[in-house]
Amino acid sequence: MEPIKAAIRLRQAAQRKRVYASETDPIRHSCDMGEARDLDRQATTLLMPQKPLRRGLGGEIIPPEGSALTGLESTLKTPDNLALEATIQRTALADNAGVFELAIEAAESAKAEGAVQKMICHQMAAAHRHAMRLLAESEAQRDSVEKCRMAATASKLMDAFSRAATALQRLQTGSSQVVTVQHVQINGGQTAIVGNFRGGNGNFE
Repeated sequence: MEPIKAAIRLRQAAQRKRVYASETDPIRHSCDMGEARDLDRQATTLLMPQKPLRRGLGGEIIPPEGSALTGLESTLKTPDNLALEATIQRTALADNAGVFELAIEAAESAKAEGAVQKMICHQMAAAHRHAMRLLAESEAQRDSVEKCRMAATASKLMDAFSRAATALQRLQTGSSQVVTVQHVQINGGQTAIVGNFRGGNGNFE
């Protein structure tokens, strides 16, 4: 298992230990918490790069040679039982889609809060990966019809990415937009359109 993935699994195991730690047996409780701390230490060791990480174009971290590390270190808050299981399921789905690291990094970078924001970030990661793969495959495609089909599908995925990013921004800022349009009959039989707009930064009538 890759170091980052293994580290996140260890942290999930540590969280599970804390959530299910015995509340009736003080000795057992102490052992569970000790095991959780040990798992956290193992995760930190796996995530610690051998050399300081450097950033390249676009602020992307340059992985050290011969290492699978990407600079990701996801620190999760202590969840309740439901949130814990949901986290495990979300990360498993991202892993099955081939975007484990991309999904966690996207949610971390966007400071996603709550299940919906995290799922949007994971979906954005999947859309980005598959769009980029299709574009690369279309460049190598000799059949013009298939080339256009791949490019069109990639374009739809990129559009889905953009709409998801907009939805995420609205969720995080709490902005909303309401437009009301009324058709009013005035003298001479003409019709006037009266609009009312309310946005996140103000309103006009």
